[in-house]
Amino acid sequence: MICEGDTRDRYQQVLGTCFVGKMNLNQRMVQQGWAVAYRDYSKEYIIDEERAKAARRGIWDMKFKMPWEWRRSR
Repeated sequence: MICEGDTRDRYQQVLGTCFVGKMNLNQRMVQQGWAVAYRDYSKEYIIDEERAKAARRGIWDMKFKMPWEWRRSR
């Protein structure tokens, strides 16, 4: 596995993209419904998220708060 990126979000977390071979793990997680598109920093995975949501994959098959909503409520 290789991760690339050196940008940080406002929480000082590294924003990167991880790969296994040519497979983009970030994209794969969003496609499978186990991660959400981080719209504040990239528009790259929005379509993947919308498709996962429409298919009710992973987290989209249950009720949950988006990570930024959860952090705001704490």
